[in-house]
Amino acid sequence: MHFLGKVADLMILNLLFLITCVPIFTIGASLTALHYVTLRMVSDEDSAVSRDYLRSFKQNFRQATIIWLILITFALLITYDIRLVWNGAGYVNTVMKILSIIASVALVMVILYVFAILAKFHNSVKGTIRNAVAISLSAFPRTLSMFMLVAASVALTFYTETTVRWGLLFWLTFGFSAVAYFNSFLLKKTFGNLITDQASDKSRGQRNDPKKMT
Repeated sequence: MHFLGKVADLMILNLLFLITCVPIFTIGASLTALHYVTLRMVSDEDSAVSRDYLRSFKQNFRQATIIWLILITFALLITYDIRLVWNGAGYVNTVMKILSIIASVALVMVILYVFAILAKFHNSVKGTIRNAVAISLSAFPRTLSMFMLVAASVALTFYTETTVRWGLLFWLTFGFSAVAYFNSFLLKKTFGNLITDQASDKSRGQRNDPKKMT
């Protein structure tokens, strides 16, 4: 019954995520609210999925939207650069291809953390992005595990025509919430270490106060 309850919560959470992502520019707030709820779930805290999701969505909407627009701008610039150099030849084009791939991976690494950090901690937009970069590098083994989970889920979805059909069903029912849920186990460990080191962070002038998850 506990397992079925988790599955039902993930399905409800996935539906809320899909609905609030429809305007596109709200995806940042949706990702923040998604991680807010999944972090509570993996911590076995009492949670009303719909209430907690909508509350986090509303409270973090402004910062999450600004961060999302910044990241989307970078993603569009990287995509444009890749299209310019991908079919070209020569040393310069090869270097640009490598740099574009590195930039793409770095962007994904930041996305894996930035909205979860916003869901968990009080900070400025700049501070949240800066911490996402720092944590993604300092906790690289966990970052790699999270990256591989997302990459494997997407790759398996598009592996064959059959997996595309089943994959579409997976993502529409509980795919996004399930991936966030499993990643949240790693995020919980990483954030636990961050909270332990919070005193030293404050001494360096960083404002990284945990939000009250009540």
